[in-house]
Amino acid sequence: MKKITIFLIRLNLFIFSYFLYLINVLFIFLNLKEKSKIILIYAAYYCSKSLGLSYKLNEEFEMKLIEKGIHIANHDNPLDIFVTQYIFRMPTITTVNQHLKKLLPYFELSLRNFGHFKFNHLNQRERKSAYLFLKNICNKKNCVLIYPSGSIYTPIDKRFSKSISKLSIAYNLNVVAWKFYYEDISNKENSYERDVLKFIIKRLFSEKIVFKVKKVKVFYPNDFLNEKEYHDKIRSFYVD
Repeated sequence: MKKITIFLIRLNLFIFSYFLYLINVLFIFLNLKEKSKIILIYAAYYCSKSLGLSYKLNEEFEMKLIEKGIHIANHDNPLDIFVTQYIFRMPTITTVNQHLKKLLPYFELSLRNFGHFKFNHLNQRERKSAYLFLKNICNKKNCVLIYPSGSIYTPIDKRFSKSISKLSIAYNLNVVAWKFYYEDISNKENSYERDVLKFIIKRLFSEKIVFKVKKVKVFYPNDFLNEKEYHDKIRSFYVD
């Protein structure tokens, strides 16, 4: 009985989050673009709650979110999409459009309105466009979020983009490195096989999980002699 009750609560939260998403789209067409951004943030929040996700973030870590610069983080979990939208609330480059465009109408429009850049990582021209997008944000000294591994399928200790150190040095921006994890999570409940609906249904029945930050560190480009040393030091934050 308890499981059925939890499922019904989560299902209603999911429906509510979908309704919020549709309002976000409507507001974009009504040219209420700033309000639509706020609604999209809370649509992501309630959707994540419907999938059993909660957040635990202390005041020290919250203060790091307003730190100007290039924010980076490990990317190991499909639930990271909610962390991106609800916790970080800053532009990023993403391939999530490929997974959600059939479920969410005008999803590409919503991403673009919020400030994100969608691209196909298999297309060299689009990868270059994504990098130019990052350069443009860095040039304006705005905050940006980058996942150095590029994908949940590529461990961060196997691939760590050199773009982080390049952009940081070129535009004299600090790098705010985040390392987070999900507590009490089952790999089976969390596995994603490129089927969004299957993943959602599975999560609606799954145990509650908690997003937690393990550590945060700010790297300053002027503290290093060259780009390679800088790159290796940032990378070691995740590998060690």
